[in-house]
Amino acid sequence: MANTADDRKSEFFEKRKILPDRAKAGTQDEVIDWYHKEAVLYDEQFEQAGFSYIPDMVAMFQEYSPKKDSKILDAFAGTGKVGMALTKAGYENMDALDGAVGMLALAKEKKIYTKFIHTVVKEEKVADVADGTYDAVCMGGSFGPKHACLDTLPTLLRMLKPDGVFIFNYMQWVADQYEDFSYDSMDKRFAKYESEGICKVLEKNPCFHRPDEPGFVAVLQRGRAVIS
Repeated sequence: MANTADDRKSEFFEKRKILPDRAKAGTQDEVIDWYHKEAVLYDEQFEQAGFSYIPDMVAMFQEYSPKKDSKILDAFAGTGKVGMALTKAGYENMDALDGAVGMLALAKEKKIYTKFIHTVVKEEKVADVADGTYDAVCMGGSFGPKHACLDTLPTLLRMLKPDGVFIFNYMQWVADQYEDFSYDSMDKRFAKYESEGICKVLEKNPCFHRPDEPGFVAVLQRGRAVIS
């Protein structure tokens, strides 16, 4: 008998339980391996699982990067869920970056991206992306241990043109459970970057990652300081 939608949803949540353990005690490669192997299930069950932050991100795009031909990087693109929402909103010039081959393969099937960059974003400059390439960078649901750490912010920001915007969401449970990701740590980092002319916070609004997972969606604007 074929699995029902409810069966697949239960399977998704059961398999998703593995991620916090891998984030705490495993390696980044193990986390990426989960996303690679479970890409199809993730893609199928994203909406049913209640992930609800994407409309908030799209609204920020429409306000802070309204030109539909803006060159956009979907960082940690996964299977292309944020990219699909932006496409439906009229954006048409996007590249995708992700560390999991399985995720990028499904993103490619959606035929909404121009270029695909398979890499793990760390503190070092991404070799395939020149500084100042993009008008906007987006990243949905990716800040967290063994995913995107706060130390990767300069790596992502350097990809932006001066005055370009970085739009992302952030989960409160990550901030509460991991000191390195606390709101205080993030605010101090933002203040430091602003004092150095790297970026400034344009907006930070409450939103929900899932109905029981509050957080915020934010917009950073790239400054004109060179990132070494």
